[in-house]
Amino acid sequence: MFGYGILLDFGFGFTAQKAVAEKSATGEWEELSCLLSTLLWTFVGLAALLAVFFFAIHVPFLNAIEVPAESRGSYTLAYLIFFAGLALTFPFGLFPEVLRGLQRIDLANWLNTGSVVLNFIGIAVALWLDASFPVIVAVSVVTTLLPNVGALFVARAKLPKISLAPRCFRWSAVKSQLGFSIAAYLITFSNLLMAKSDQAVLGFTLGVGVIAAYQAGYKVAEMFNLFTIQLQDALSPAAASMHATGDAAGLRELLLKTSRLTFLISTPLYGLCAVYLEPLIRLLTGLDSVEPSTWQVGQILLLAIYSSQLTNSCSKRILMMCGYEKKLLGLALIDGLGNLLLSIALALTIGMVGVALGSLVPTVLVGWALVLSLALRYLELSPWAYLRYILAASPPILLFGLCLGATIYFLPIPHDSGFLALALRGSLAAGPAFAWILYNARKQI
Repeated sequence: MFGYGILLDFGFGFTAQKAVAEKSATGEWEELSCLLSTLLWTFVGLAALLAVFFFAIHVPFLNAIEVPAESRGSYTLAYLIFFAGLALTFPFGLFPEVLRGLQRIDLANWLNTGSVVLNFIGIAVALWLDASFPVIVAVSVVTTLLPNVGALFVARAKLPKISLAPRCFRWSAVKSQLGFSIAAYLITFSNLLMAKSDQAVLGFTLGVGVIAAYQAGYKVAEMFNLFTIQLQDALSPAAASMHATGDAAGLRELLLKTSRLTFLISTPLYGLCAVYLEPLIRLLTGLDSVEPSTWQVGQILLLAIYSSQLTNSCSKRILMMCGYEKKLLGLALIDGLGNLLLSIALALTIGMVGVALGSLVPTVLVGWALVLSLALRYLELSPWAYLRYILAASPPILLFGLCLGATIYFLPIPHDSGFLALALRGSLAAGPAFAWILYNARKQI
């Protein structure tokens, strides 16, 4: 419920991020106050409707999941706490987006990190004290809500000229951003469809029994994506601010440099994950052995994520803020629909691996043929000029290849390898390359 709650903001969270970046750069504080106040109180109204709805259906819901009579009181209280927390989290979720719009993603990250630590401590203490189920749910809900509430106070301190009073509510302030919001919402929906459709396709075509094996292969690709996504999350507000001030040259430089940096960071990580995929799967899932089909799924999805990092990650975030949202929406829908149809067709012919291929093929084709070509037109560069620019910084990648080869040859990984064995080999293989990249980055700064 919390995960799919992202669809309930209708793209307005991303709109808030864009508006804060643009209007704080140009000093349009009254317009920004109207927009943020309108979004906040609209979310409050939606949250109230959500609370009423979930309260009204709590009896049939608990009946549907067949809660035993002796546990009915405990589960009812846990249910009410959970959905009260969901309703509160919904409007407060606007303020981490405000911090991102202010290009203070570091503050949003620290608040989330503190929330995770508090959640771990709170749940551990609750279990140690043998707390009831509603208490455990309450701890989880409160620690999920805290970073959003903290973001509210930090955002107010960073934007002293902004008013969130209901008197600033003005729907016309949102109407001017409605086209962007709808495009952002549909792109989010298509991305969610691509991320979650594989499980639905597997269950529909091959049965739910294969989902666990597929997820084991997907886990490493998911972690690889999380390691490389932080850089791109900072690009959208920076691009919006530069676009608002008309800095076209700066935007092109931002897209070029971050694309090259993404290549330098993601390539060694991809190489390590591909080479040590089997022990990584065992480490992340606890499996004693990895089936060949699970390994193949992992390799295919890793390649899909790596390809997406090179073509989509920086380009989409920057172009989205520069008036290309409708074109990007079309490409996202093509990608999502192609993913779904091809996954179904290949699942029925070659099984679980076919579902992974159904994700890989549209990602590669749309990314390299359409998204990258759109970025090149914006950059006013030929493919060869772009390739030369990216590869001009490839000496650290060559060093990584040499170190990885030496590590594989001189220090083969044992079958029963754990975290320390993988960490040692990863450090030996990628450490020198990342040190070189960091040194060059500091010289440029």
